Amino acid sequence: MASRLRKSIPIWEIVLLFGLLLLAAFLRMGQPGLVEFKRDEALLLGRALDVAQGQQFHLRGISSSVGFPNTPVSVWLYAIPLLIWDHVYAAILFTGLLNTTAVFGCWWFVRRYWGPTPALAAALMFAVSPWAVFHSQKIWAQNLLAPLVIVWAIGAALAFVERKSWFVILHLLSLVIAIQVHFAAVALVPATIIFLVVFRRRVDWRLVILSGLLALLTAIPFIYYLFFRSNADFSAIGGLFSGRFLRSFDLSAWRYIWLLTTGREIHALAGPTEFEAFLTTIPDLTVVYFLWIALVFGGVVWLGREAYRYWGQGDYPSEVGFIVLIWLFVPILFYTIPRLPVELHYLLPAYPAQYIAAGVAFGVIAIFLGKWRPLAWGILGVSAVAQVWVWLSLLIFLGSQFTPGGYGTPVRYHLQAAGQARQLISETGGSEILIAGQSENPRQDEFAAVYDVLLRDVPRRFVDLTRSTLFPSETAVAIINNQADNPAAITYLSSAAEVRRINLRQGEGTLKILSLPAEAEPSPELSLDPSLLYANWVNLIGYDRPTPLDNEMVSWRIYWHPGENPDPLDYHFFNHLLDAAGQRVGQQDAAVFSPLQWREGDTIVSFFTLPWPADADAPLTMRTGIYQYPSLKNVPLMDVAGNPTSDAAEFPLVPIEE
Repeated sequence: MASRLRKSIPIWEIVLLFGLLLLAAFLRMGQPGLVEFKRDEALLLGRALDVAQGQQFHLRGISSSVGFPNTPVSVWLYAIPLLIWDHVYAAILFTGLLNTTAVFGCWWFVRRYWGPTPALAAALMFAVSPWAVFHSQKIWAQNLLAPLVIVWAIGAALAFVERKSWFVILHLLSLVIAIQVHFAAVALVPATIIFLVVFRRRVDWRLVILSGLLALLTAIPFIYYLFFRSNADFSAIGGLFSGRFLRSFDLSAWRYIWLLTTGREIHALAGPTEFEAFLTTIPDLTVVYFLWIALVFGGVVWLGREAYRYWGQGDYPSEVGFIVLIWLFVPILFYTIPRLPVELHYLLPAYPAQYIAAGVAFGVIAIFLGKWRPLAWGILGVSAVAQVWVWLSLLIFLGSQFTPGGYGTPVRYHLQAAGQARQLISETGGSEILIAGQSENPRQDEFAAVYDVLLRDVPRRFVDLTRSTLFPSETAVAIINNQADNPAAITYLSSAAEVRRINLRQGEGTLKILSLPAEAEPSPELSLDPSLLYANWVNLIGYDRPTPLDNEMVSWRIYWHPGENPDPLDYHFFNHLLDAAGQRVGQQDAAVFSPLQWREGDTIVSFFTLPWPADADAPLTMRTGIYQYPSLKNVPLMDVAGNPTSDAAEFPLVPIEE
């Protein structure tokens, strides 16, 4: 059977296709500033920038949800647009552009075997599908799957149906790359095996071997990393089949494909507390959901019927229809296996097989309706408009309303804060930016990770406001997490020469950008003269009287200078509150401000919260010391000659009521 694509494409179809691709591009790339930007996106972007800027050629990606590292392929792919423009928008737009090409690939695939009407219908549904649009925007490895899977399907059709044997290389290579982009694509491996078995007489096995060798070449850097450069825990893979991931038999994968196909429950992005508020702003689309699933079901039945009816007769559409059915159902069945975990995005490799089936069904209906064909297009068009309306309404909602537990802060707010921080450091001649959130580790904490990558061209350090404030010896700028409302954040605000605010979404709070002059560090209420020096060069210079809090708790803070050089060890403070008899009546341990970030001239305030029992016998004493972690080895106090004198400093405390 001759390929239908070889027929000339009329101008009206070109115009419609162009408009459809513009719509797909607008939905995927029209508002890059409203795309959420969280920890995983920041870490992936950071690694891609390392590659694009020639700083490091990464041999692994970011860690997966099961603790096993991802391959570096997604990092390499995202480095491509960053070679041209090293901005977060470049990676976001790259994601949207690739997924727009996936819409084109869907049209091309369907038109080749079923003609223009099914092709335009399938591409339209894929272009406006809310979940497909969501998974076409942010910097996420799995969001690169759809274009690769389309190539995989095209390679299968050309190699196994049209017997263009060299395209088996395209099919197998795109499969291996898709798996390396995100492990969810491994669900397509059984589908490829089925194709190789069913069409075995059409397969040039020498090309299969060549494909395997080429695929191995793409994986060599990651294999090298795993066996020679990492301490990867391979038990994480075994854990997929252990009791830790054991699930009872359920139909979660079927439910997820229903959601991905229809756009149902897209409101879940608004989070568990705000989705109801969003639902009041849109109409009920139940009719649209059932229309779409009915088209998919009808297409599945029709493709199955045609494959059975014309199998073995060299009929391209029936054999490609078989490929589409395997493509759609194998990932669902794969993730129905009780011992495998399943999440919504694990079903992304099925895209857009369901819309191909729906497009075929629509084409059959259009032929049946004859002169009433415009009615079918009108109904499908109205459903598409409804889906677009819901998505755009949701995007506006997500961009303006805080959605705890749902959609993260849009990147435009982070860019505004980063821009203000750069401007302020330029105006004040500051030496560095302090990223003050809830952790000092940008690999673990979202706030630290986001601003680590957005401010990667500026000297920066990280502060955990749950336990510390850092005051450098030179003028600095600090970005304060919008969730920080504690003594440490208040200390920064009271010491700032200037405060700029970035209002986030309604209910989300405010990011604060502070100018901290060189003389901004606060003074302790009670200074120590002489100061107390620990063996790790922590120099304790003073402390404040305990400040009463609720429920018989007090805030205790100490002031200190670190050593002149970074220290590779990890240290913790211990604070023991002793009564008159020397009995411990309160305690809190906490990590010392990261020794790897110590600089000469720093002043650090460490904050602790511990019990102050009302019935404790006065006078009370605080013993404050340091130990190495995790060895728990004590760090002693030293005298002027460098000899150990005690395992902790002792401070007599005035009772709260005085």
